[in-house]
Amino acid sequence: MGDSKDTSLHKIFTNRWWQSIRQRFVSGLKTIFRANESGVFVALTIFFLVMVAVSPPFRTPYNLTVILKQISVASILGMGQTLVIISGAFDLSQGAIAGLASMVSAIAWQRWGFSPLLAISLGLLIGIACGYFNGMLAARLRLHPFVMTLATSTIFLGLSFFASRGDPVTGLPETFLWLGKGNLFFIPAPVLIMLLVTFLMQILLTKTLFGRRVFMIGGNTDVAISLGLKIEKIRVNIYMISGFLSALGGLVAVGRTGASIPSIGSDLLFPVVTATIIGGTLTSGGVGSMLGTLIGASIMGIVRNSLAILQVDLFLQDVAQGALVVVALIIDQFRRGLLTWKIIIGKDR
Repeated sequence: MGDSKDTSLHKIFTNRWWQSIRQRFVSGLKTIFRANESGVFVALTIFFLVMVAVSPPFRTPYNLTVILKQISVASILGMGQTLVIISGAFDLSQGAIAGLASMVSAIAWQRWGFSPLLAISLGLLIGIACGYFNGMLAARLRLHPFVMTLATSTIFLGLSFFASRGDPVTGLPETFLWLGKGNLFFIPAPVLIMLLVTFLMQILLTKTLFGRRVFMIGGNTDVAISLGLKIEKIRVNIYMISGFLSALGGLVAVGRTGASIPSIGSDLLFPVVTATIIGGTLTSGGVGSMLGTLIGASIMGIVRNSLAILQVDLFLQDVAQGALVVVALIIDQFRRGLLTWKIIIGKDR
């Protein structure tokens, strides 16, 4: 009787149908762990499970929702930063653009009588215009993107304070604040926007000709030029997308806080750039993914939330987050060296 069962099980496991399923499963696992995001995803999973095990307040549905809302703004801006860094540049003006766009939107509603929808649309257009300004300076005048966007961030921040006279805009209507406070099918609007932006940007980066060109100019500009790519136009478009996402993130932040503050984006640059680097985007350009940035932002959000729940001293929280950036930069340097070594080995072969 036992032999007949063993025989039947043997037939099942040697069946072509079963072997096909097994091969696809193994192939899927290999694909996952070969991906650039696999290492940081494993780190996120381990850290999350440890916090779930040691901290009851951390694993409450309310706190997990708070974390998702907290990472939404950094993730949205991070998608634009990822695109810029992959192209071999930087955008240090994202936080200032977020503040200017959200402030103009709030003033348009409060002083100019715009409808909430029209005011939000104006803010998004401001973000695109700021991105176009950055792109033109970087592409046409060939200014160094790091220094250039540092300068334009001061310009945009100054315009925010000039327009508002340094005062916050409060009393915004619920329609205006929906991007940060609303829900759709019991899912917070910031989370839905974050996931939608990640999905669309990942498609743009990996499934379109534009995305392939972004990788190309970041990986080897000389080759891109020799192929006849319009580098200037691509860079302007990249900065415009970054500006749009910065404005969108700023409007989501306003929805979460309930007021538009001129300096609302001042604290965004640090987590955005850190999340991008942790997520696997090389600062040298040519390598990166939107999914990796989302994972990186999740790690940053969980770290900040965990430090607060564990009641770590505020000053030590800054130390821990700064140390995380140093670790991210070390990993970035290691991955660049590893990538160079792989290229050399490939050439030797």
